[in-house]
Amino acid sequence: MCLPYGQELTDPRALFDVIRHIRDFTVTDEHLRLLRRAYVWWGEGEFGAPQIDSKRPYGNSNVYRDIAEILGVSDSEWADADLNPLPDAEWRFLRLHVETAIALQIALATGEFRTGRYVRDDESDTRGWERDEV
Repeated sequence: MCLPYGQELTDPRALFDVIRHIRDFTVTDEHLRLLRRAYVWWGEGEFGAPQIDSKRPYGNSNVYRDIAEILGVSDSEWADADLNPLPDAEWRFLRLHVETAIALQIALATGEFRTGRYVRDDESDTRGWERDEV
């Protein structure tokens, strides 16, 4: 995975910057399970807007533990004895977490939370997602 210079593989924003322009994406049950547990609240700003809490996206500040719980992954499968994420689990959970942004764009564009493959013609149009029925 090619990240911008100086960015770590564990940096969610850097990873999002790599995937945000994709034009083909598969929404999985795991993406939908995470989104269904997202902690949505009213954000600040001139008019405010609904947003997912960036510090506690799934309700608690231990995002990896929350993701494991939501996906039904036992502690021994994702964490060491001190409950630090194992490298493979950390990458899997981080990738799924970041991909929820694309899955949410798709859900909002199509008006449905549904697994499957989606495509868009214009990589800069977050509303242009359509279900690929092929």
